[in-house]
Amino acid sequence: MKNEASSVSARKFRPRTFSEIIGQAHISRALSHALESKRIAHGYLFSGTRGVGKTTTARILAKALNCVNGPTATPCLACGNCKDIAAGSSMDVIEIDGASNNGVDNIRELRENAKFSPTSSRYKIYIIDEVHQISKSAFNALLKTLEEPPPHVVFIFATTELNKVPDTIVSRCQCFEYRAISHADIVTQLEMICAQSGIKAAPAALDMLARRARGSMRDAQSLFDQSAAYGGGMVSEEDVKTILGLTDRSVLYGAMDAAVRGDQATLFDIADKVAYAGSDPALFLEELSELLLSVVAVKMRPDRASGLQEEDREAIAGWTDKITIDDAQRWFNVLASTMEETRRSRTPSITLTMGLLKLADKRGLMKIDDILSQVAAVEAKVESQIPSAPPPAPRNEKPMEEWSFPLETNVEPAPGEISRAVSAGGDVEGQLMRAFKTARPMLIGMLEHAELHIKDSTYVLTVNDHFNREQLENAATRRLLEEVALKTTGKPLRQVVLFHDEKKKAEQGPVANPEQEGAIRRQLADSPIIQSALEIFNAEISNVRVKKDIKLGEEG
Repeated sequence: MKNEASSVSARKFRPRTFSEIIGQAHISRALSHALESKRIAHGYLFSGTRGVGKTTTARILAKALNCVNGPTATPCLACGNCKDIAAGSSMDVIEIDGASNNGVDNIRELRENAKFSPTSSRYKIYIIDEVHQISKSAFNALLKTLEEPPPHVVFIFATTELNKVPDTIVSRCQCFEYRAISHADIVTQLEMICAQSGIKAAPAALDMLARRARGSMRDAQSLFDQSAAYGGGMVSEEDVKTILGLTDRSVLYGAMDAAVRGDQATLFDIADKVAYAGSDPALFLEELSELLLSVVAVKMRPDRASGLQEEDREAIAGWTDKITIDDAQRWFNVLASTMEETRRSRTPSITLTMGLLKLADKRGLMKIDDILSQVAAVEAKVESQIPSAPPPAPRNEKPMEEWSFPLETNVEPAPGEISRAVSAGGDVEGQLMRAFKTARPMLIGMLEHAELHIKDSTYVLTVNDHFNREQLENAATRRLLEEVALKTTGKPLRQVVLFHDEKKKAEQGPVANPEQEGAIRRQLADSPIIQSALEIFNAEISNVRVKKDIKLGEEG
C-alpha cells in the first residue's frame, strides 16, 4: 500500500465530499440539491482553468452516485464503492484521458462497453478529462450515445478550453463553469496543510505562493511542497523568492514610486537590481502589472483595499490620488509589450531596462480632452476672423451681359493677418495674392506657383495642377477667397480658376470672358444631362467657347 505520508499535498489533501471543495460553492450546492431531489443527468460538463477542482468534483459525484446510501449528496466514504473510487480502482468508474484517447476507434470501444451493466455499482460512470482534445469525428461518433445513453451510464467531461468543445456536445450536458480560487482561500488551505503536516511557514511566504498560483489550488500545493523540501520542513520568505524567482516587494514599490514621480534614473537602477538579483524579468513585470491593477481597483472601488495585505494597502494608499486612469492604461500597455518582448529577447535585462524607462517618459503626452479643447479654441478663433458669407446671387435671373456687382458702401476692415499682408506693399494683385495665402495655411501650397490677374469685376487664378484647381473651385474655398478679395480691394470680385494650358486655348477662338465662363461652367455642372455625360466619359469641363450670345436660363 502506498504510504500516505509520502503523498504530495495535492493528493493527500484532496477534497472527499462536496462540503470540502474550496472556492466552488455554487457548483457544490447545485450538485448537492440535484442529488437530494434525485434529478440525475446523463451528462455533466465541468470547465475552468487548471487546478480548480474539476476532476476532484467528478470523483466526488461518482461516489455520491454509487455510494451504497446513494444517490446522496453526502457519500459515506466507508463503503466498498466509495473506497474503490477514492483509490481509483473501481471497475465501474472509468477515467479516460481525452488527449491520448481521442480517435473514433476509442469512442467506438467506449460505446460498446457502455452497453454492459456495471459490475457492482448503481451506475457505470465515464470521466473524460481534457475532453476538448477529442477529434471532431470522434465527437460525432459519441453524439448518439451521449444523447440517449443506457439508463445505467453517466458521462462526466472536464475541460480547460470550453470554446473547443462542439456545441452539439455542450447542449447535451449540464454545464458548470469553475472559478479561479481566491487568494484568501488558497492561503487558508496552505495554512491548514502546514498545521496538519507540522511544517512551519512564514505568512509572507504563503502569501507569495498563493499569489504565484494565480487561482490554481493544485499549483499552490505543488509550489508549497517544493518550498518545504527546499527548506527542510520550513517555508521561509527568502526560500520562496529564490525558488520562484520573485522580486522583493520593496523593489516593486520603488518601481511604482519612481514611475509616479517620472524618475527615470531610479527606474534604471531598479532594472539593474532585478537583473543582479537573478529575478525573472518577465515575472517582475508581471508582478508590477498586478500591483498596478491593485492600485486601479482601489481607486475605482475603495472597499477593495480591505482584501489586500497590510503592506500593499499602505503603499497603494499613497498612489491612488497620484495615478490617473489614463496613466494606468498607458503603463499597462508599456508593461504588457515589454513583458512579451522580454520573453522573446536574447537580452531580457536590457529589454526590461528600456521598458521601465518608458513608464516615466511623458514627453508630448496630453489628455484627449485637453487636445479637443485646444482644437475647439483654435477653430473658434479662426471662425471669428472669417466674415459670414453673403447670400448667393440668384441664378438665371438676368442675362449674363446685364449682371452687375454694386460696390459695398460699408466694408468692414480686413482681419489682422490680411491687413498685415496688404500693408507689405506692392501692386493690388500682389497684395491680394499675399492676402489669399495668409487667409488659410492650406492655400499657401495651392497658390505657390499660381498667377493672379484682376480684370474689371473678376480676379483670375491660373494654376498648373488639376488638383489645386479643383480645391480652389470648391464652393467653400471660393466663398472664402471672394470674401478676402472684398475685404482687401473694397469691391466685390468674382473668382475664375484656369488651368495653365487654357491660356493657349483662349487664343485659338472666342471664349467667354472669365466672369461669363465661370457662371456658365457652374450652370453646366448643375445640368443633369451634362453631369451624366461627364460620368459616362470620365471627363470634365475644360473651357467654354461662345458662338453666340448666351443668356443664362435659356436653352440653345
